[in-house]
Amino acid sequence: MRRAVLALATGALLAVAPLYPSLAEAAPPCQSVRVDTIKNASVPVLSWSENVGYDRDGSLWVSRFMMSTVERLDDHGRVTASVSVPFPGGIAAGPDGRMYVTSFTKDAVGLLRTGSIYSFNPTAAQPKPRIYTAGLGFPNGLAFDAVGNAYVGDTWQGVLKVLPGGKVDRGWSSKAPRNLAPSGTVNGSSMNGVAVDGGTLYVTMTTSLTGRVLKVPLAQPDRVGIGADVTAPLPGIVDDLAVVAPGKLAVTTTTGQLFVTDTATRRSCAVQLGQPATSVAVNPENTTELAIGTEMGAVLRVQLPTSGR
Repeated sequence: MRRAVLALATGALLAVAPLYPSLAEAAPPCQSVRVDTIKNASVPVLSWSENVGYDRDGSLWVSRFMMSTVERLDDHGRVTASVSVPFPGGIAAGPDGRMYVTSFTKDAVGLLRTGSIYSFNPTAAQPKPRIYTAGLGFPNGLAFDAVGNAYVGDTWQGVLKVLPGGKVDRGWSSKAPRNLAPSGTVNGSSMNGVAVDGGTLYVTMTTSLTGRVLKVPLAQPDRVGIGADVTAPLPGIVDDLAVVAPGKLAVTTTTGQLFVTDTATRRSCAVQLGQPATSVAVNPENTTELAIGTEMGAVLRVQLPTSGR
């Protein structure tokens, strides 16, 4: 999931896409996968679906950051609720059942730590958001662990941990991967999507030499490893990710692929989506079904086989 800082590059990227080596070369195609549309873009690009997430009842929520709105969709793609959140990004259900959304202030673009996390009750007749955490930079991805800690991929600050109640754990966060702090493992920049798999946090970087997904132990955030290299040997523009099953990730890219990756073998297969993808969420009522956000604004559905290939 990215923000407006990359929106202007989208047209140029699409223009040169035919000249860029096909990322299908980086991974074989996923077999027996079906792709269809949950909701078409109401206004292409303006309705950009920055992120998607399911609530506890299995309803799908979509962040429309250019419209400063979060929408709930039914199974037919109809909007059944709308919540006003300034420039919303990552959206996820917390262990308490509330929905949480990252947000940034457009004019400051994160430099003044004006980014926030909002929360709201998804079952309310008219959900009213309130600030849960303030003082973030340019917050993108959002995920929770089982005890209520939130993890944020902050493009400017790096990977952050937010304790239950909304306070940033600066000690933990100072040890986690930081933006513009490259190493042999952190071979890119701009921390982006985050996903929790048991005691591990997986993190994407918007740009990296290999489409790298970082593997961060929750108990030891300084011991960063490699979770996957989804576009290797090519560089990648990777966005959001989700845990499909223990040890298996779904990763989206701006070049229009969904990679399904086994973190044990680091082997991937690719689904060609036909348009730049921003985000992915797993349907809790059917874990072989994925919702995909896109830069054009459409929300797609990817149906994986039981085996995931």
